[in-house]
Amino acid sequence: MRIEFVTDTFPPDVNGVAMTLGRLVEGLRAQGHLVHVWHTAERSAEQSGEAFGETSLPSIPLPGYKEVRVGLPGRLKLLRRWRKKSPDAVYVATESLLGLSAIKAAAMLRIPVAAGFHTNFDQYLERYNLRTLKPAALSYLKKVHNRADSTFAPSREVVERLEKEGFRDVHLLGRGVDTLQFHPRRRDEKLRREWGAAEEDPVVLMVGRLAPEKNLELGIAAFRKIQEKKPNAKCVIVGDGPVRGSLSAQHKDVIFAGVQRGDDLARHYASCDLLLFPSETETFGNVLLEGMASGLSTVSYDYAASSLHVEHGVNGRKAPLGDDEAFIAEAVAAASDDLRSLLRENAHQGMLQMGWDKVVETFEERLRKMGEGRLNARTINRRKPSTMEYRSIFVSDIHLEYTG
Repeated sequence: MRIEFVTDTFPPDVNGVAMTLGRLVEGLRAQGHLVHVWHTAERSAEQSGEAFGETSLPSIPLPGYKEVRVGLPGRLKLLRRWRKKSPDAVYVATESLLGLSAIKAAAMLRIPVAAGFHTNFDQYLERYNLRTLKPAALSYLKKVHNRADSTFAPSREVVERLEKEGFRDVHLLGRGVDTLQFHPRRRDEKLRREWGAAEEDPVVLMVGRLAPEKNLELGIAAFRKIQEKKPNAKCVIVGDGPVRGSLSAQHKDVIFAGVQRGDDLARHYASCDLLLFPSETETFGNVLLEGMASGLSTVSYDYAASSLHVEHGVNGRKAPLGDDEAFIAEAVAAASDDLRSLLRENAHQGMLQMGWDKVVETFEERLRKMGEGRLNARTINRRKPSTMEYRSIFVSDIHLEYTG
């Protein structure tokens, strides 16, 4: 098949959405599919284009969060390409103006289009004291997704919530983990010594964007309670974001390791002992699977990836969603658990069957089914948009691009 992705984020961006899309694209190409990705990552002319299977589009930084870039409308560019090289399916991974313009372009050309629900943007607003905007954000997200032929969500819990809110034709698309990369053998005693951790000292890890929605303050509060019982405990935080400066200023003894990628990220996971995952706004939570595959004890809230893959007291610990006291208590118990080595081994073993192959296969099959009942995109005599339609698209997209 010829498949096109449209997204605001893509590797080498470091976040769960970019990682997931990278795995999907890699897996589809390995199966012989022709995949082209439209994204907002900055690329030089030598790094982008047909030879790389990528096209970089204009974007702007999200106000107050410069690490996140938002795509601008690109319907004209998409229409020109898709008229010449019509894809069998389009996957729109983000709900920005770029994503919306892609869904509209696909609809004009009658190309099957799926949208991915990767991020709970409506729930993030509460963390930014913008709760009153939540209904409007949810309404916008529903509008975008219901323009697509179907929506993919990462957990049954999210599927059911979206269906309840009126999202149509929502399908489950799970997640995997690279168990060759994330593995206990990546443990690095030299790295632990750099952190000042002796072999017997527990090292607590948190991984992700350093942003309000990740609830890092609770994770640090749990670490402080662990310190009361284990004074030699260390805390390592991997990632970057808008709250890094304030957190590092308040917690001088916490090790802020910055953004880590590839083997370096795997070393940081495996060199720690306990992963705290205090976020309450995940659609899935890839970090949890990476920690478990690396052989860590984990503490998380009982939803999303945790509800699917963590069996309390067997391969990790979890607390009821939103119960801060219970989360902290489970963190302290995990740091003192006599069965910690068994929990860690169970966590690692449980992830060995969680590779990406099955996820890619499910994604591929769903894209094929979307096209059933439609004529092949490359053989039908498509109606070319009229001059007036092109003018309308041009005016509306340029207006949005320059005025927001």
